[in-house]
Amino acid sequence: MNAKRKRVKAYVDAISELILSNDWSREKAAELVKKTLEVSGVEPFRGASKPEDIYDKELISLFIVATKGLGIGRDYEDVFNKVFEKEMKYEEVIKALESDQPIERVRDTIKNVFSELSENDIARILRFAVTLYYLDFKPYEFVTKVIRRLNEALPEFSETIRRFTKFFVAVKLAEEISTGNVRTRVEKEIRKQVISLETGIPRSTPSDEYVAKVAEVTYEIPKATLHEIFAHKGNHGREREAAGSNG
Repeated sequence: MNAKRKRVKAYVDAISELILSNDWSREKAAELVKKTLEVSGVEPFRGASKPEDIYDKELISLFIVATKGLGIGRDYEDVFNKVFEKEMKYEEVIKALESDQPIERVRDTIKNVFSELSENDIARILRFAVTLYYLDFKPYEFVTKVIRRLNEALPEFSETIRRFTKFFVAVKLAEEISTGNVRTRVEKEIRKQVISLETGIPRSTPSDEYVAKVAEVTYEIPKATLHEIFAHKGNHGREREAAGSNG
């Protein structure tokens, strides 16, 4: 069973346990997803670092699997209203970004949903979009559109968006390595530059070291394979992973 399937199984198990429990809280949900991921022997969906709030962030994955995969959102409204209030807001913003509404209207929608918008909110909105792609509910072009539209709507958060975009580029490149579409150092470099350009975000190209770490975590690609693709002369660059930049 590959890493993605193990994650999905863990999410489904966590949702099942949450619904059956008497504690419908974010804390309980985060505790359960931590437990089920550990039992499944897989890391949470993340970048190169493992922030303290990663399991709270993973409630986005739980919400997406429950609503898009299992289709049980309406069946357990009480649970969802108590546990996934934040995720419902992220989804509302995603729908606005995905639409073809004028960018001014999209900005108004975001400001209405979040009375006080933070960098953490921006990072989680983008994490929602990338998770939809990673779990095969949305295509690649959906994420690049969301990234570009969010950057247009909220230029004051361009630095946060740029940092998170590096994570998406790393996830996409890791996927192509895992499927065998990228096998050599030359193919890796070409695809990394192309994906970065397609996001529309300047300076969004991650270092080889960062991509290799993300690939190992998200797709469990063997280190020998990664070494063959990423080894080159000179030192690897190091990515600054500020809060929220790694998903």
